[in-house]
Formats: sequence, C-alpha cells, structure tokens
Amino acid sequence: MDPNRPVSNSWDHVAAPISLEVRVHADRSALTLYLYTAATIVAGLGALLWASMSFVISPRISLTAAGGPEGILLGLVFWVAIGLLGGTRVERLHGFGVLTFHLPFIIAATALGGPVAGGWVAMISTLEAREIREVPWYGTLANHSAMALSAVLAGVVFEFALSGPLGAVTGQPQAVQLIAIVLSTLVLSGLSAALATGTVVLRDGLSVREAARLLDTSYRTTSASEVVMGWVLVVAYSTIGWWAAIVCATLVLVIWQAHDAREIARHDPLTGLLSRSGFDARLAEILAGIRRGGGRAALLAIDLDGFKAVNDTYGHATGDEVLRVVGARLRGSIRLTDAAVRRGGDEFGVLLAGVSDRVAAEVLARRILHDLCDPIETDRGVIRIGASVGVYVIEPSTRVLSIERLHALADREMYLVKQDGGGVRMQTPEDLAVSPPPSGDR
Repeated sequence: MDPNRPVSNSWDHVAAPISLEVRVHADRSALTLYLYTAATIVAGLGALLWASMSFVISPRISLTAAGGPEGILLGLVFWVAIGLLGGTRVERLHGFGVLTFHLPFIIAATALGGPVAGGWVAMISTLEAREIREVPWYGTLANHSAMALSAVLAGVVFEFALSGPLGAVTGQPQAVQLIAIVLSTLVLSGLSAALATGTVVLRDGLSVREAARLLDTSYRTTSASEVVMGWVLVVAYSTIGWWAAIVCATLVLVIWQAHDAREIARHDPLTGLLSRSGFDARLAEILAGIRRGGGRAALLAIDLDGFKAVNDTYGHATGDEVLRVVGARLRGSIRLTDAAVRRGGDEFGVLLAGVSDRVAAEVLARRILHDLCDPIETDRGVIRIGASVGVYVIEPSTRVLSIERLHALADREMYLVKQDGGGVRMQTPEDLAVSPPPSGDR
C-alpha cells in the first residue's frame, strides 16, 4: 500500500446513499426490536412478581439442616453466588461470547426451591461483566427478564411434574425428580433460547432458516450436558451438602478450561476476531449449506488505507490501538450468523452468511465501510483511516471453488478498488475470467 496516498479517499466512496426504502425498513426493524425488548422485560418482571406472590420457596433449598427462613435465604444466596461463578466461563459461538455456564445452577435452584427460587437465581446469577461492557442496559435487563420468565415457567412445570401422577407410575422418588428436571429444563432452555433468538432475528434481519443455525450441534450438546449437571448438583446438595455442589461445579469449570483454550486459539489475540483457521472453518460450513441450496453468502476482503502512516507517525502501540478499534467495529457491524477475521497486519475479512442478493451485500459492505471510516480517538489524538473493500458473492449457481480461490477472488476486487482510491467494489461477470494479482502487488 502507498503510505503517501491521502488517508481520506475512502470517504468519497462511503457517501453512496442508501435508499429511502432501506432506511424506512431499518427504522421499522429498530422499532419492532424495541417493542420486543420492552415486552420481554414486562413479561419477565411480571412473571417473577407473580411467582413471588403466588408461591413460597421450598425448604428443600435450605442451606442448614434446621431449615427455617434463615436457612432458605442462605440457600438462595448460595445458588446466586455459585451461579455468578459460572458466569466466569464464556464459550464463543461463531466468534461471539454467548454460551455461559448458568443453566445447571438455575436448574438446581428451581428443583430445590421452586419457581420463586429459580426465577430470582435466573435474574441475578446470570449477571456478567461482559454484559455491562458490551450490552445496553435495556438489553441486559431484557436478557435477565427472559431468563427469569423461563425459569418461573420451568419451576411451575417442575412442581406439577413432581406432584403429578409420575410418582404413582414409577414409584422411585429420584426417577421422578430426574424426569421432572428434564421436563422443566426443556421449558427453561427452549423458551430462553427462543426469546434470545427472537432478539437476534429482529436485530440482524435473519430468516427462520438462518436463525436455526444459531442452535447448532455445540449449543445442543452443551445444553444436554448442563441438564445432567443440574441433576447432579441437586443430588449432591440435598444428600451430601453444599460443599459437594461447589466441588462438582469447580471440577466441571476446570475440565472446560481445555476446551476454552482450544477455542481461544481460534481467535486473534489483539482484536478478538477469528483467526484465519477459525474463519475458514466457518466459511466451509456456509459453503456446505449453499451447495445444499441454502441461499447466498458474501465474502469481503478488507484492507485499511493509511494504516502504515499511522504506525510511522504515532508508533506501533497506537497502531495496535487502531486495530483493536477496527476489530470492535467489525464485530458491531455484522450479525451473529456472520464472521469476521483478522488475516494479518491491517488486512481483515468478513463473511456475510446470508444475503438476499447482490444489492443487499453491497448495502451491508458499505455500512461496514462507513463504520470503519469513522474517526478513531486515541491517546495520541483523533485518527482517520480509510478502507478498501472487495466483495465476492457466493451463489448456489457458482461453480465449486476452493476456500483459497474464494479469498483470491475477494482480494482481487479489493486490490482493484484500492487502485481507485478506496471504497467498495463488487465482482462482475468479467472479473471471473481474470486471475487475481500476486499478493505482493498489494
């Protein structure tokens, strides 16, 4: 790249107007999302208030052998505290931190204390520092309200199953308890996942098919294992003691560290974006879906304009700060089903996993470019950079191409638009007959 070229050239290409129809649609989607969020908060808080007035906390949750209000309160505090401990473990889903170790503790509190205990543990123990940093207050409140609503309904199902005809059929108290836990967990995980998915669908404009990919095999496996863990915690707490529940939870957290270390290796340590290997694995999944008729995708190759001048003028520490901001902006510009990668240096990539057509891909690409070109505040002053974005749309009719070839085609569009001063360039039918330039030409 030429460090002497003016760094603001990309701004000339960012101003391409988005149609009034797209803006109106975006405004309507935002309004629908706000209404959905408000309805979730009202439903969750209302369910928690109703449960608190209609049910009493079962003495099964008591931390002391004598029971009583003090023991019940201590038991409730115990499950809230151990639930907060579970929030220290976050599993990344498609590059986003979304799966946490909360479900077993909510299950245990619900099974031991009923709907009220489960609701309050779900509302409080799921609080995470990550949420406070990354999610607006109303989004955080909606998340916790959704968990409280799910836990209250799961508690009602558990109490009904426990006191229903299951005992007469099986004659085994522990078997009845396990069946009740499984039934209530289906309600808890199913409803909470549906409410969370609804938020993502409205926020990112996903189709039902795209939303279904969120609940992939890793999510289902994790949820199933947490059901078993919840039952183990109930048995350990009620038959051995509170310390046994802590031992079980700690062992699981330690064992999971190996999985988390492998997942961290798939991400760039500076920006938090996917590494090349993690990104290509995600791209391979999307390609398999497209070949089965699963719509279109768009691959974006992004190169920052003027970044070398930032390093030369302000130093590499400021350059790293700029790269971190770029990574955060990319994460904020894409949907949960999409993926972003730092390919090295000041080169990035984005996979738009589901686009309706070429126009939609270009609109999303220009929106990403606009976000990247916003001024960046650093401790050395305000810095403005540009970007060159090459877009290659992958369609079901596209002949089978390797991942390396797809990257090369997107790189070619990025190289061509960089020669024109930056901006966004889509591939044309004529481009497909031309080989990409050597990587050294960039």
